[in-house]
Amino acid sequence: MALLLVATNVVVGAVTVIAYREYLVGRLDAELATAAGRTPGGQPPSGPPPESSGGQQDPDNRFIGAPGQAADTVVAILRDGDAVLAGYTDGAGEQHRLSRAQETVLADVAPDATPTTVSLGSLGAYRAQAVTRGGDVFVTALPLGDLRASVVRLVVVIGSTTLLALLVAAWALTLAVRRSLRPLERVASVASSVTALDLERGDADIAARVPSSDLVVSREVGQVGTALNRLLGHVGRALTVRRDAERGMRTFVADASHELRTPIATVRAYAELSTGTQDVAALQRNAERIGREAVRMGDLVEELLLLARLDAATLDGATPDAAPPDAATPDAAALAARPGKVHEEVDLTATVVEAVMDARATAPDHRWTLQLAEDDPLTVAGDPGQLRRAVTNLLANARTHTPAGTTVVASLQRVPRSGEGEAGAGALARLVVANDGPPIEAEVLPVLFDRFTRGSSSRSREHGTSGLGLAIVRAVVTAHGGSVRVVSEPGRTAFTIDLPETDTRPGT
Repeated sequence: MALLLVATNVVVGAVTVIAYREYLVGRLDAELATAAGRTPGGQPPSGPPPESSGGQQDPDNRFIGAPGQAADTVVAILRDGDAVLAGYTDGAGEQHRLSRAQETVLADVAPDATPTTVSLGSLGAYRAQAVTRGGDVFVTALPLGDLRASVVRLVVVIGSTTLLALLVAAWALTLAVRRSLRPLERVASVASSVTALDLERGDADIAARVPSSDLVVSREVGQVGTALNRLLGHVGRALTVRRDAERGMRTFVADASHELRTPIATVRAYAELSTGTQDVAALQRNAERIGREAVRMGDLVEELLLLARLDAATLDGATPDAAPPDAATPDAAALAARPGKVHEEVDLTATVVEAVMDARATAPDHRWTLQLAEDDPLTVAGDPGQLRRAVTNLLANARTHTPAGTTVVASLQRVPRSGEGEAGAGALARLVVANDGPPIEAEVLPVLFDRFTRGSSSRSREHGTSGLGLAIVRAVVTAHGGSVRVVSEPGRTAFTIDLPETDTRPGT
């Protein structure tokens, strides 16, 4: 800004000085024209001029120092290129002759009445004008000293004023800019304070924020501060998610290791027992127990693999890539081999009916009830194997965690989406699996759908479950764009699944 002011003042000063000098030169030319009009009014002397005591021609009073001429006005009369007389009268009234060199300079002035600037040696710069009268050339010249002195004084005044103004402006601008940049410096300080945090170790507590008072100082600072606050918020949330993910991964690995350790220890123990006996019956019992533990480990690995691929499908928006050659089960292989999202229409009604019939055969000591509110089948878009597994897991959860004689009710109905009216196109297929067994502990409810979650009074270990069933249910439902929730109170525990319905009813 200071450089801009300097450039502006230099341009303004230069234009002012040039305009002022042109104005003064114009006034001097007007005075020169008036003085030149007086000079031919007299008659030049005839014959050789008299010699002065100094050996110079004495000026003629009729032409030099005539009334109306200013002091130091130079007058010369040229005849045939030679000066008949040439001189000036100073401010004290004394007349002076010009030197031969000065006369030569005046003799070179064109007699066209055009003012010309000439240098007369020790006399300085003059403005000269020559006119012709009766064969003689009359030259009149006025000094430029006063004009140049005025211009110099103007330059000095403008320069000193400009310098003073620039110093004051620079001081004022420095204070103004520093004051206006203080909020931005505080914004930079907030950003610098964040760099001191150890984010590599997952320090997610980023409390530094640009204060709201700095966000309203100016539009630019407000935009930068708001953007920085949003960025810090996003970074903090991302670090929190990463920290929770790492903690969850460590817990997951620890739980998986714990779950696998027991069957592995059992297999090892029975294998060692088998090496020390020749009893065929004992060897058969040991082999059967090893087989059951191997199946248990296989089921656990399969469920972990399914959860990992469902997580990948949820994050990437697609099902996983091709399965490894040793895919353990047809479900896992089918899931892995199917590229992209699955948009197959699944008859959810038939799936629920089959799952309830299988549950009746598997657990006849429970009372199983099926309620269908619609005559038309409810269809959803998705993977039939995954959806069947989710329904089966819910029924198996009710069978495993409730005592014999418990009533389990599976109901399926069509409900409108939230905020919409009558159920129809774009409705939800709602599956509710409820039982009248013991309620779920309150402290378990928030983490019920997490992996390896078991209630303290559950019968899951008695039945050899892994604690991954409900986690698989949530992963499958989420992958299909639905939601799952649970409500538990004395006398009733209900799991509810909502899935987007694909309406295939006639006329729709």
